[in-house]
Amino acid sequence: MLKKHIHTLDFLRGLSALGVVALHFTLTSFFVKDSNSLTTAFAYGKYGVHVFFVISGFIIPFSMMKSEYQLGHYLSYLKRRFTRVCLPSYVSILITFLLYYAVIILLGRPINNFNWPGINLSAVLGNLTYTVSYLKTSWYNPVYWTLAIEFQFYILIGLIYPLIKRKNNLQIISLFCFCLILGAYLPLESFFTYSGFFVLGICLFLKRAKIMPLYLNVFLFIVASLFCFFQHGYVALIFSLVTFFLIFSELDINTKVTNYLGKISFSIYITHCVVEIFSEVFINRFIDVELSTFNRMILLVAHLTVTIAFATIFYKYIEEPFALYSKKMKFLKRNKAKTIPKL
Repeated sequence: MLKKHIHTLDFLRGLSALGVVALHFTLTSFFVKDSNSLTTAFAYGKYGVHVFFVISGFIIPFSMMKSEYQLGHYLSYLKRRFTRVCLPSYVSILITFLLYYAVIILLGRPINNFNWPGINLSAVLGNLTYTVSYLKTSWYNPVYWTLAIEFQFYILIGLIYPLIKRKNNLQIISLFCFCLILGAYLPLESFFTYSGFFVLGICLFLKRAKIMPLYLNVFLFIVASLFCFFQHGYVALIFSLVTFFLIFSELDINTKVTNYLGKISFSIYITHCVVEIFSEVFINRFIDVELSTFNRMILLVAHLTVTIAFATIFYKYIEEPFALYSKKMKFLKRNKAKTIPKL
């Protein structure tokens, strides 16, 4: 059965969040003005997103099982996910707004190479409902496209989980194969486009919960892996498989540093673009962008340090209060024998 807390998930979350931060910072003017090895090396940070998708595919249905989720709890469940994920992200958007317009006042012009959608109905509605792609506008925070994918998964898994717990093997296989096939034909990016990674996580859940025979689970694992490969390439598949087998092995990677980074990983992820705006605009006024590789590395370490510090503050005063409030939104009677794993 699932432990109360899996420290390896913290390790994976924290490392993936820092990988995404490093990727985005090495795309700023400090790095991309000329070709350098750091930009190439940290380009792999984008695959941290796929790691998050595999983890979500595993932990969300397991949490639903432990809390004895039923379809009648659907609206309460969505309210909890909205409070846990959306409300902190809205605060981060507000901070981005304030900083963006502060920069305009300071510099007398907009930020270079920042695809700001402006304040209009489609932009505001698209960002608040994670429907930017469908409303043909832009993100205020460019990393939020992944939150759109995640929330689509929350909506879908809340509907289909009751079918999964019936342990109808043919139904389960058919359902997820349909999701995988649908992703190959949809023109817009959606949960279905990345469903292979979520299904890999769901395979871990099915195995731990002993819902489906091993040979069928292996079949679903192979099919999901093939879709990951053909839709997103072998590197994305490798990162997702490493994530899969680290969780599958039940290896306990338990250190204070990785545990802490995992705890604040969501805050790191949704606020690091705010720190990058600060770095790109303010620090650039005092530092020549023509830097050696060593100095670029020093700058990257400093940036990561500031990002973690800012995320720590954001976690303590924004994310954690919303997380605690979401846990109070019970859709079951209290049962001390049950423990809902931390998401």
